[in-house]
Amino acid sequence: MRILSSFSVKILIILQLSVAVWAAPEQVGLHLSFEQRLAVSYALLAHGEPAEAQEQILERAQKYLTEVATQGITKVQVRNFSEFMDQFKGDWPNTNKLSKDIELIESRPRSSLKVFESQSPRVQRQIDDYLMWQEQEFLKRAKKILKTEKVSNIALGLSAGIVSRKALLQIGDQFIAESFVLLDQIGPKIAESNLGQQQDPIMKIFMGTMLSEYFSRLSLDSKKMIASSFLGSDLYMDDFKKFEVMVQNSGPQLQKLLQIVARQADLGAELLTIFRSLENAVRPVPWIQVQEILANEKDSFKFTYFERKPLGVGTMAQVHRAKILVDGKRQDVVVRFIKPDIAERVQEDGRILAEVAALLDANPEFAKTGAPKLGPIVSDITATVVAELSQKETIQRQQLAQERYAKTVLMKIPQFKNFVEFNVPKIFESKTDSKLMVQEMVLGEKMDKAAARWKDLAPDLKRGLIEALAYHWAEEVMFKKGFYHSDLHQGNFMIQFMDPKIRLHILDFGMGGTISAYLQNQVMLLGAGTELLKPDLIAQAFWKISDQAKNQINQSQFEYLVKQRVLQIQQGQEKNRSVEHWTAWSMDQGLRLPYEFISLNRGLVIVNKLLADSGSSLTVSSLMKDLARKHPFQVYRRMVIQEKLSHQDLVKLGWGELKSLLGLKQELHPARVSNLGLVRCEGVFLSN
Repeated sequence: MRILSSFSVKILIILQLSVAVWAAPEQVGLHLSFEQRLAVSYALLAHGEPAEAQEQILERAQKYLTEVATQGITKVQVRNFSEFMDQFKGDWPNTNKLSKDIELIESRPRSSLKVFESQSPRVQRQIDDYLMWQEQEFLKRAKKILKTEKVSNIALGLSAGIVSRKALLQIGDQFIAESFVLLDQIGPKIAESNLGQQQDPIMKIFMGTMLSEYFSRLSLDSKKMIASSFLGSDLYMDDFKKFEVMVQNSGPQLQKLLQIVARQADLGAELLTIFRSLENAVRPVPWIQVQEILANEKDSFKFTYFERKPLGVGTMAQVHRAKILVDGKRQDVVVRFIKPDIAERVQEDGRILAEVAALLDANPEFAKTGAPKLGPIVSDITATVVAELSQKETIQRQQLAQERYAKTVLMKIPQFKNFVEFNVPKIFESKTDSKLMVQEMVLGEKMDKAAARWKDLAPDLKRGLIEALAYHWAEEVMFKKGFYHSDLHQGNFMIQFMDPKIRLHILDFGMGGTISAYLQNQVMLLGAGTELLKPDLIAQAFWKISDQAKNQINQSQFEYLVKQRVLQIQQGQEKNRSVEHWTAWSMDQGLRLPYEFISLNRGLVIVNKLLADSGSSLTVSSLMKDLARKHPFQVYRRMVIQEKLSHQDLVKLGWGELKSLLGLKQELHPARVSNLGLVRCEGVFLSN
């Protein structure tokens, strides 16, 4: 009989002490104890590393686990099974890197092994039953991996012997191999599921290709991080739960892309839930890292309170409630910071998504679906995410929004009339070069929750509020300074009911910008061209908007293609499409459109979706027509004087009354435009 070393026995205790639950243990799932997860995570960290690095990692493992084993055993009283599970699984850092997780764990004081007890016989029995089942299942998996029955002792330890270290490495290698196979296969598996069969052809090909190719191309470090997340979950979870873990641990560009898919595609309920969770429920930055960030900001703001639980977690940033001292008084604030190490994931995601987009764009079956090319879309998402990395630019956009979006309007719906006040939270600036964005805390509730609460008194409340917001957004974009919020989904505004008005708080200016007066002209011309279906206007506007030096097609070729498409539409071979669809088509033909226009186009799509979801019959296009009547001089100057739109075209667009609104009997000479503007515009506004 072989005698085990003292270290092996202690590690055995670590690996075999575990959890419990009253519902049959298999219903709870196979969860590893904190110590079990740590032991396998060391092996996971060593996977793929050179022999010398592997040895150093295993030495760290042996040192840490030996120190834990020498702390003795502590009895822990638990009141219920849920409390036991939390204690059993322990506090895992869950950063964006497995190596960082282990470093943070090693930096903590060593805790002793735990034995769990409960004063409730029922709870104690749950614990005992689960521990027995969990140990059996864990050893069963180890036997399968090591292909031997002799694993109950030294094979799971980290003794000084080479055999046991090899055994642990073997377990880690097998686990990551299983995880890598899952990363390769889960995308097609989900796409071919019953839910996948309900999708349109575009989504089916997209899901099958994007998800399998994306995860298979991740770096070894990123794959280890996802595998580590599997270790912290139920090892027997179903495919959708595994897929959810993968998506929650994917990079920012894929998460943004899936958010777009969730807002626009007809997907099954389970997939929609997973994708929509990315808007405010992705992997949070652990508290220990938040503390490191705050320690470096002690000279920036005087915090008197900082809430540990995040108020919200996005793909790029995280926010917390806090209190700061301002002129000796405490101020409730919300603190936003960019996630640590996210820039590395942005770079990796940009590379991978560009490669996968090229595969999809070259796929003839994908092309047959009529889907827009994915390459330009991915390039735009990456540009957006890179822009969002700059906290300083986000602050500048929000400060500008405080000026541009400060307005009160009268909302009229059949059952309800009230004033709506748009508000952008105030920014508190730091005297130092801070990485934090600190803004006033505003109160409110999500749109759907507010609408449900007031449905009896004002069933059209949601529609009224969304129409007021969309009208304000469109007017600012096209008829004022050109400022826009390009991610105005429901997660980025809140409703607060006050007496006698409703406040609509607009949040998160990580995505947005300002378009120039020149671009405003071309966008307006493009809208006119697509509605009139005039190829010369469409081609002219797109060509002027584009980055002509980077276009992969010349102007005459593009004009010819536009004419051919218009002809197909007129002959009924193709549906007339919106500006958004024309934009995607133009990019497919080789036009390179600037970031500002693509970002604005995204914002337009999202606002249109808001309107549709609220039950409104309005679109941004119909709002623009109404706004044109409110701003007749601007439309006349831009379309007639500058872009040479005929009066006949104005009539077709429904703007025939512009001349009478301006008090004109004949066309103006360009030299008279500026003088007229100073007088006539004032008259128009006063008459409205």
